[in-house]
Amino acid sequence: MIKDRSLIIMNTILVQILLIVIVNQQIMTMEDMNIYKQCLPFLNLLVIILGIFSMFSITEIKKSTSMSVEVSLIKNHLEQIERLAEVLHKSKHEHARHIQTIQSMLNLGKYDKAIEYIEGIAESYWPCDEMVYVDHPALTALLNSKKKSAELKGVEFAFCAKCDLKNIPVKPWDLCSMVGNLLDNAFEAVVCTQGPKRVGLEIKHEQGHYIIYVHNSGPRIPDRLKEEIFNPGVTTKGSPARGYGLYLVKKLVEEYGGHIEVISGDKTTFIIYLPDLPIPDAWLPGLPQQHVDTLRAGYTPEPEKIRIG
Repeated sequence: MIKDRSLIIMNTILVQILLIVIVNQQIMTMEDMNIYKQCLPFLNLLVIILGIFSMFSITEIKKSTSMSVEVSLIKNHLEQIERLAEVLHKSKHEHARHIQTIQSMLNLGKYDKAIEYIEGIAESYWPCDEMVYVDHPALTALLNSKKKSAELKGVEFAFCAKCDLKNIPVKPWDLCSMVGNLLDNAFEAVVCTQGPKRVGLEIKHEQGHYIIYVHNSGPRIPDRLKEEIFNPGVTTKGSPARGYGLYLVKKLVEEYGGHIEVISGDKTTFIIYLPDLPIPDAWLPGLPQQHVDTLRAGYTPEPEKIRIG
């Protein structure tokens, strides 16, 4: 759809250029300017109509692009929630099966076997209490998913929220996009380093702002690139397909009246400042209360300490 509209705009602009060239050519060769003067109002009107059509088409393409990005962010948000729900469902099923097995062993007097079975579970089973709840279901799903991803990459990832995130004035999918892109960027920065591979996330509420810190122990960012890295297509990864994550983060942060900065030395820290403003009820993140209660009951919401550098 967007490609078709882009093609129409290109053709419209080409028609305008062709029309202007033809008119100029006719002016140069025409001996009787009266004929030209009679046609000039119609030509001007045609150029104006084509220009208005181009502007309208460009505006529609911008709207379609924004809508497409928002749909993509919502889809990502729902996928994170779905993965969290799937983990909880599997854990519930596994708990029930293990309890039934242990109960049967105890009823049969197989106490040694029951102890052996429990010890086996303790060694290999990933319980729900390893998950960390940050008082925001969508962000909880994202961060615990990133935690498992970090483990697979050999990255030490810790996160904590030192404030209540229930009323953070950002749509859940936008918040997940901001945090997710910064974490992906941090993981990529440290994964190829020779030293400790550490990434940390910390969220605070200070002086009327929600402040999000994303630390990593990767290479230092040169001062000349600290502003450029937020431009579209600019990347330090050497791939033309990259370079849009930080641009998207900056764009989203500014849409909510905030700003982002980067400090790079022994460690690199991206800091997002989001003003704590009143928001519509529809923006309030979270699942129905009974689902939130279920999530809280499933694991212990103890924040992890951050250690970087």
